[in-house]
Amino acid sequence: MNEITTTLNDFLVSTKSTAALILNGKGKLITSLNLDYGDSIAAMSAAILSMSEKFLIDLEKGSLKQLYLKSAEGVIVGNKISGSNFIVAFSKEGSNLALLMRSTEEVSAELSKNSLLK
Repeated sequence: MNEITTTLNDFLVSTKSTAALILNGKGKLITSLNLDYGDSIAAMSAAILSMSEKFLIDLEKGSLKQLYLKSAEGVIVGNKISGSNFIVAFSKEGSNLALLMRSTEEVSAELSKNSLLK
C-alpha cells in the first residue's frame, strides 16, 4: 500500500466513512477505497466540482474549498487537496458531519504535502 492509500485508509477508519477517492481536476481517478466503478464516480465528481467552482466564481464568492452533499442514504464531502486534486468521502453516518468535514479538510492538508498530489 503506498503512502496515499495508507493515508486514505487511516482516514476511513478514523471517520467511519464507507468509501473515498482522490481525483484530479480532469476527472481522472488517482486512487479509491471501497468503491466499485471508481473511474466513473471520479468523472461524475469532477463534473460536479467543476460546475460548483464556476458557480462560485460567477457569484464572486471565491474558489471552491469544500463541498457537502446529503442524500437519503448518507453524506458526501469533497475537499480540495491542492491545485486541482480533490478527495471525496462517502459516509452513511450523517450525525458526525462536523467531524467528517473537519477530518476531510485535515487529510487534504496532509495529502497536499505528497509530491504526487502537489
